[in-house]
Amino acid sequence: KKIKEKTRNIMSEAKLKWKALESNPDILNSFSKKVGVNGYQFCDVYGFDEDLIAFVPQPCIAVVFLFPSNIKTVTQGEQSDEVIHINQHAALGNACGTIACCHIFSNNYDLIGISDDSPFGKYYNEIKEASSAERGISLDSNQEINEIHNSLAIDVELNSTDASQAVEGVDNHFICFTAVNGNLYEMDGCKSGPINHGPIESDILRSALNTIKTNYVDPNPDVMNFSIMALSANFD
Repeated sequence: KKIKEKTRNIMSEAKLKWKALESNPDILNSFSKKVGVNGYQFCDVYGFDEDLIAFVPQPCIAVVFLFPSNIKTVTQGEQSDEVIHINQHAALGNACGTIACCHIFSNNYDLIGISDDSPFGKYYNEIKEASSAERGISLDSNQEINEIHNSLAIDVELNSTDASQAVEGVDNHFICFTAVNGNLYEMDGCKSGPINHGPIESDILRSALNTIKTNYVDPNPDVMNFSIMALSANFD
């Protein structure tokens, strides 16, 4: 009983330290700019049909996917030297939205052109040679990124949910998809490593959407609360 109570206390403290982010392009765009990402923007993806995909600006370099946490996924993933994977350990609470962004920025660091002096640049150079577990520990101790994350989680102008929901969190989870050396990788901080879905046949956006539809949406026809965002070169 004492062990269970201690675990609950740890989880509660983690949710207070890392509040939940909404699936909202404006929030992820604000986070991106504050940590040092310029020239790229997130936008909503409204569906899997070609006429809806056409609204997403190209080139798209990554996709963020939000889904209910109770959906079971079979593939666990494997450690890979060519991919930077960040472990979401218990102390990281509701940090999955930030971890999804960090996965994208880490694996596209040179493409995006992030400055080494930026908040994310400093984190990246600290963890790029580390293990997945060490990267998660380093993120949890990164006060600058944590403060940016929480400021956006409770921003009343950006969020449709109230602050108490940001603290308690919701039963949803963020992951991302991006390309590394021509392969589509799924990156989830709660898995043991990245999942290699093989060579990208068309483009990153369509490959990611096909994988999401096959592995998450089609097997769960009664589930409606999925959300997809794409990161593309700045379309202003």
